[in-house]
Amino acid sequence: MDLRRWGPDRAADRRWRWVALDLLVAYVSATIAIGESDATASVLDGPLVTRAAAVVWFAAIAGRRFAPATALWASAAATAATALAGEPLTNLSAASALALTMVAQTRPRPRAAWLAAAPVAAALAALGARGAEPLVLGALLHGGALLAGEAARSRWEAATALRSHEAERVAALQRRTLADERARMARELHDAVGHAVTVMVTHAGAARLSLGASGDAHEDVRRSLGSIEETGRAALGDLDRVLGLLDAADPPDPPDLASALRGLVVGLPPGLRADLVVDGDLPLVGEPVVRTLHRIVQESLTNVVRHASARAVRIEVSRAGDGVRVTVTDDGATAPGAPAAAGRGLAGMSERAARLGGTCRAGPRPDGGWRVEARVPLDVRTVA
Repeated sequence: MDLRRWGPDRAADRRWRWVALDLLVAYVSATIAIGESDATASVLDGPLVTRAAAVVWFAAIAGRRFAPATALWASAAATAATALAGEPLTNLSAASALALTMVAQTRPRPRAAWLAAAPVAAALAALGARGAEPLVLGALLHGGALLAGEAARSRWEAATALRSHEAERVAALQRRTLADERARMARELHDAVGHAVTVMVTHAGAARLSLGASGDAHEDVRRSLGSIEETGRAALGDLDRVLGLLDAADPPDPPDLASALRGLVVGLPPGLRADLVVDGDLPLVGEPVVRTLHRIVQESLTNVVRHASARAVRIEVSRAGDGVRVTVTDDGATAPGAPAAAGRGLAGMSERAARLGGTCRAGPRPDGGWRVEARVPLDVRTVA
């Protein structure tokens, strides 16, 4: 039997003034609990069973806010033992009634009923052995205690429901405010950055067409302008995806990993030879992995163009155990043994991989150039 299921689902009020009041009531109750109404201190006088019962009643009332069920059963047992010993009961077992109030306050109604049925029946039976009047008065005392506990619990449940409703209302308001702010940011980005990139792509296309379709004199310029157009269009696609993340609950899925990386290779300068090698056994890669590896390769290629003075770059995508591995290597002018470059780019790549439970390492190659290796597990549960 699992006794934990009978535990309280809320704590009683244990502020010092209520505990002090319980101590006072416990003292008075234990003093007049047994014997005639001359308030004899039964702890110091009378048979052993009456003195032990008085101690139990005192402890039950004093500790009812800390262990309500224990206090109820112990006080009812003391009442039954006193009745079996033939000793008179003066206070109608107030200890069990006060403990019953705490049980009703701290446990749901079905659980409280199962816990209280046996001890309350025992206490009433002990009172009934003394006559009808003690039984009726004891029943009224315990019934009133039960109603008081139920009323206190109902007030607590109503207050809890009100707080929960208010918390949900505040959370909904915060979500709506955040959604409005994200929509505003999406509009600002679309109006500002989208317009600027569109103008750049349009001018690059116009300049390329003005060079004419024949002749090799301006071939490098024509290829550079074409690369600017391709890069600008890819940037517009990335911008649309970012705006979708800001302005939609369900962002659009990016292309598959190979297509995403081919789009990066197309935008490289004409003087940089790029090789993309994708493992044919690569399984279907989820959207978080595609986005993360795309950003890591994008940052790696940006560093190659800006800093490496490289003539060739190689991108390899392969299966690595239960994950995907992507390496980007170049033949730039990095000296062997040079320290890894510091900056936001490399730190950002490591952070992106770590958010998916992966790793990203970057550093110089022994024979010159730079190498970036990222590994991300296929079974990703955290979205980057």
